Amino acid sequence: MNIRFLAQSEFFNGTHLKDDIILEKEYEKSAFKNLKKVHYYIYHLEDNVREEILPRMDKLDIFHICDCMIRSNYVYFTEYDDQYDGTCVFNIIKYNFITGDYSTIITLKDDINHYPGNKQIKIFILDDSNLILQRAIKRKNLQDNYKGFFDFSSLLYNFVENKQTPIIDENLTINGIDYILPFNENVCVLKTGFSLIVDNRHELLSKEEASVESLIMINISQFISDLLLKQSNMVMQTLDQCFYDMSISYAKIIDNYLIYSKYEFDKNDEYVNFLNLTTRDSLECINRNITDKDSMAKNYIIQGIPHIRLDKDDKIEFINLETKEVAVTYPKNTEIVYVNNNVLIGKYRRKALLGGFKDFVRIYTYPSTEITLQEKGKYIGAIASDDDTTYIFLK
Repeated sequence: MNIRFLAQSEFFNGTHLKDDIILEKEYEKSAFKNLKKVHYYIYHLEDNVREEILPRMDKLDIFHICDCMIRSNYVYFTEYDDQYDGTCVFNIIKYNFITGDYSTIITLKDDINHYPGNKQIKIFILDDSNLILQRAIKRKNLQDNYKGFFDFSSLLYNFVENKQTPIIDENLTINGIDYILPFNENVCVLKTGFSLIVDNRHELLSKEEASVESLIMINISQFISDLLLKQSNMVMQTLDQCFYDMSISYAKIIDNYLIYSKYEFDKNDEYVNFLNLTTRDSLECINRNITDKDSMAKNYIIQGIPHIRLDKDDKIEFINLETKEVAVTYPKNTEIVYVNNNVLIGKYRRKALLGGFKDFVRIYTYPSTEITLQEKGKYIGAIASDDDTTYIFLK
């Protein structure tokens, strides 16, 4: 177990890139309504060095850009140039955070007033040459009491050869790509279809308006080849699927597991699935009588084994899904806020002798209930590096 404490200012807003390198974002107001300027920072945790990426570029948080390549050396962001006629030129920048080299991979021009309310663009970086550009526009539902992003169009763009290929696969054009999760250098999990949980869409949309939600495993090279062939019904490996009465709440990949949740509207039940993408073994548990997002199951991979966490009135239980038994119980007054393999981080507050409160961070080594380490300070975030060092940020 390797633990490092780092002092921050007021907040922590970081995502892990590779090794001990994280990406942080800071936002400020822009000249455009409902859109924020964004500053990107590369933070080397071991050296405690933080440097802004190309600070002279004006960057806007307007498009969703997803890098589907695992362990990539690149960060992607949107540079903008206001044309002062309602339009903007948007340059998608590919920045190498190791060497500092950068280039523009695609340029778009559009009326900025459409964003973010009536138009949405998602960009999925598939490999060193290809990306998917997906546009979505808002459409009213049949009851005329809700507007959502339901109409999609997309293309495959080779930004090295400057070549566009329209995507005509019915699943991708009708249901749209929600997100893509990289698994390894060759394989990703793609989620298609829009959620019915968002904005209470299950109550607002009819069955005819709903999309089929699918989790699909794809080989990136084969996927690109099939898109270039302009097939209307591509053969893809579906891992799970649901429609209307059930919706996918979330999906994530931890170690070899695809962990995803499906919510059944009529019963208010949540089905949590752990699918080992290597062996194809799966475990499922049911979390009944879900009342809100906070009551959904918290799930982890601890020492290579799927676990579910249950927060009760007087204790916190971790259940080993292989044995179906409670593996360990922790006190309720220590809130478990982060788990990295067998390292569990909890935050704890107690009254000070002279008034006020003192904040502490407690470290447990699973499955022990003994406090391995305690540090004074207010917990504001944690992240794990590739060598399994856990960095804890304190205020």
